[in-house]
Amino acid sequence: MIIHLDLDCFFASCERLLNPVLKNRPIAVGGRGDPFIFSQKSRKNIDVTLNNKGAFVPTIFYDAKSSFEDYFVEDKKIRGIVITSSYEARSYGVKTGMTIYEALRVCPNLIVLPPNHLFYHEQSYKLKKYLLKKIPVVEQYSVDEFFGDLKGWCEEKDVLNFIEELQCEIEEKFGLPISIGAAPSKWIAKMATSEAKPNGCKVIFKKDIDNFIDPKPIDSFPGIGKGFAKRLKEYKIETLGDLKQAKYLLYRWKKPGIQLYHRVNGDDKEPIQPNIDRRSIGISRTIDPVFDRDEIRRRLTILCRHLAHLILKIDAQPKTVYLGIKYQFGQKAKRNTTVTFNFSEWSLRRHILELLDEIDVYKSLSIIRLSINCSNFENRPTTRGSIFEYEKELKEKRLFKHCAKIRQKYGVDMIKTAVEIKQ
Repeated sequence: MIIHLDLDCFFASCERLLNPVLKNRPIAVGGRGDPFIFSQKSRKNIDVTLNNKGAFVPTIFYDAKSSFEDYFVEDKKIRGIVITSSYEARSYGVKTGMTIYEALRVCPNLIVLPPNHLFYHEQSYKLKKYLLKKIPVVEQYSVDEFFGDLKGWCEEKDVLNFIEELQCEIEEKFGLPISIGAAPSKWIAKMATSEAKPNGCKVIFKKDIDNFIDPKPIDSFPGIGKGFAKRLKEYKIETLGDLKQAKYLLYRWKKPGIQLYHRVNGDDKEPIQPNIDRRSIGISRTIDPVFDRDEIRRRLTILCRHLAHLILKIDAQPKTVYLGIKYQFGQKAKRNTTVTFNFSEWSLRRHILELLDEIDVYKSLSIIRLSINCSNFENRPTTRGSIFEYEKELKEKRLFKHCAKIRQKYGVDMIKTAVEIKQ
C-alpha cells in the first residue's frame, strides 16, 4: 500500500505553534508576489533555499516579523492573497487564492498574518526526517505533502492501525494536525486523504476503488486541471466513472490520456520517488506596469542575482536560459537559448539581457511580469565555451563563488552590482 500524508492548514498550524493564542480563531496566512525584491530600501533578507517545493512556496525568504500594515498595505491599499487559512476562517467563506481585502470583507474578525516561510520549511524538514525513520521510502511531494511506500513493511490488514498511530505520533511530537490516506496507488491515496480531511485517516483497498471514485466529479482528481476538465466535458465525461468507460478516447490522446486513465483506475504503478532531480529552476515576478526599459533591465539583474545564488546551492551547470515577459494588455513574449558557458551571476545576466533585446517587440507597452529560468543541467563542470569569453567567464565564476560565501552568511542582498542601485 501507498500512503499520502497532508498537513492540515499547514502554514496556519505553524503559526499556532508560534502563538498558541491563535488556536480556534479564524486566521489566514497571506502572501504577496515579493513586494521587497526590487525595493531600494534595506531588506532583512534571510536566504534562498530549494529544500521544499509546492504551491505558494517561495525560494526567497525575508524576516517574518512584519506588521500587517508593513507587509500588506501599500499606497493605502490592502494587497496580497490568502495562501492558507484555518478551518474556522473557511467556515466564513475564506478560500485560498482570495484577495486579503475580500477575505476581510467576508470575515471581519479574520487575523491575517505575513508568511514565515523559513519556519514552515524547518518544520517540514524535521517531519521528513522523522518519516524516514518510520517508513522505508518517502517522497516529498510539496512543503506539506508526502508519499510513503509500505510494500513489504506493513500488511494491508494492518495499514489503518499503522497510519492512525503515525498520525497520533506526528501530532504529539510536532503539534501539527495531519490527514493520511492509503491505497494501492499514489493518486488514489491522495484522493483518500482529501476524503479523510480534516485530521482523519482513510484506507481504500483495491476491491473498493471503483465504488470510491465512480461518482466523484472529474475535477476532484489530482492532476485534472480546468483545461483538461473542459476538454473531457466536451465529450460528456462528467465523473470519474464516466472517464473509466472512455478508455478508447483517452488512448487516442496519447501519453497524457493514457497516464490519466491508469491513474484513475489505480493501476498506474507509479513508484514513490525519494529523490527527484530538478529539471529547471526559475523565478517569476508580477509587477506594477513598468515602461522604462532601463528599470526592466535593473529588475532582471536583481532576479539573475537571486537565481544564480539558487543554482549555486545545488552546484548545477545549466545550458539553457529562458526569459518570458508579459505586457500590460496581455501580450506575451518568450524565448530560450542553449549555449555552453561557465555559469555565474554575470554570465547569466548577459544571456538574459540579450534575450530581452531579442524578444521585446512591444516597446510602446509597459511590462507587468518577468520570468527567468535555467534548465538542461550538466553533471560536470563546463570546460568548453567561446574561446573569446572563456577566461573572462572563469574569472567571473571564481568571483561569484567568493561572493556567495558572504551572501550565504549575511544574506543575498549583502553584495549587489552597481546597476541595481537607482540613481
